[in-house]
Amino acid sequence: MATGSALVLTTQKQSGLAIVRSLGRRGVPVVAGGPSAPTLGMLSRFSDGRYVHPDPEAGAQRFLDDLLAYLDDADHDYVFGPTDWMTSLLAKHRTEIAATGTRPAVEDWATFEQVFDKGQLFERLTDVDVPCPETHAPETVDDVDSVAPELSYPVVVKPRSKTYWDEEGQYATYLVDDRNYAASPAELRDTFESLLREEPKLQEWPPIVQEYVPGETTTTVVLADDGEVRAHFQERRLRTVPPSGGSSALLGVVDDRRMYRYAERVIAAFDWTGPAQVEFMERPDGEYVLIEVNGRYWGSLPFAINCGVDFPWLHYRQLRGESVRHDGDYRTDVIQRRTRQDLEWLGHQLAERNYRALGPFLADIVRADHTFVSLRDPLPTLWVLRQVPGTLLGAGPGTDDTEAAESDERRTRRSAARDERKNAREPS
Repeated sequence: MATGSALVLTTQKQSGLAIVRSLGRRGVPVVAGGPSAPTLGMLSRFSDGRYVHPDPEAGAQRFLDDLLAYLDDADHDYVFGPTDWMTSLLAKHRTEIAATGTRPAVEDWATFEQVFDKGQLFERLTDVDVPCPETHAPETVDDVDSVAPELSYPVVVKPRSKTYWDEEGQYATYLVDDRNYAASPAELRDTFESLLREEPKLQEWPPIVQEYVPGETTTTVVLADDGEVRAHFQERRLRTVPPSGGSSALLGVVDDRRMYRYAERVIAAFDWTGPAQVEFMERPDGEYVLIEVNGRYWGSLPFAINCGVDFPWLHYRQLRGESVRHDGDYRTDVIQRRTRQDLEWLGHQLAERNYRALGPFLADIVRADHTFVSLRDPLPTLWVLRQVPGTLLGAGPGTDDTEAAESDERRTRRSAARDERKNAREPS
């Protein structure tokens, strides 16, 4: 019997908490899921229950078996999984999950894979009127050597996606850092070989080589139905963690029709249904160049909701068969802080003895809204605030940063290995 109930997974993330709050305050029965208890979503007053499951990162099949058994017994109409790795897992196993009577709130795998894999993404967009960086998808080092002389440098060697599930159900995260860039054909070959050697899983899914695009990261996030945008919101990253570029820490609102038209064309090219994040780099000359598309909810989801575009509620209504559309009007005077990420940004600054960063950081306590803070729902706020000392002192990952910490460890290993090779080549 349909109850309208929703299971929200990965509620240890702020995007998961945002979905719990959005649906729960509208009276939707919501169960918050996560690999341990409590999570931010489980602590929310808008959660009606909790589902603690095996950690997918320890093995996808064990998690899926547990999820399928749980859904067979539970009475949920929909399951949401807002992170990159969870959305890809739900999309890949969409048919099995739907057989339990619960509908995964994700695109089908055939469509999802086309944006999940950046090689497929940019190949599909070749004839679409959207500025894209020159992109190559070499399979081997010999392929790299064949295109390297024709490229304009610098270039960046990118994994085809941030996350990857192998055939054994093991999960890995790959993030781009300074060592993914190459300034010459020789550096490109070295970088490509290094990635394949030091990240064995990438040998099965070789990275792409892409033109470097300077500028500022700007994003159009959407809810679409069969390729038609039904709701959108635009944002710009004002601070990131790490400071050299990464996840958003401080955000401002954008309202740009040209970027919106580009996003519309991208979404239409894939006949996309559901939420998606269309990410651009705004070049110094003002042109927007597509960088990636994430076929899922995004980490800064609370920002859009707080500015007046309640994507989870619109998405939920869409899943129920309603024809939804937002009027396109949202607040443009808001600056929002992703509090934990901004604390990490400050931690980076203090570690570099950049004490002047305290000024703008403290000023933004007053002028910026805070992603997770809610007087109507105080427990998640208190839970995050108790982690502040550890964040500033670099004591370890917290509620929203396990993936980042693991990726930092992999980058450290890769950096050490590359430095060792460089030293070996240099004459003594």
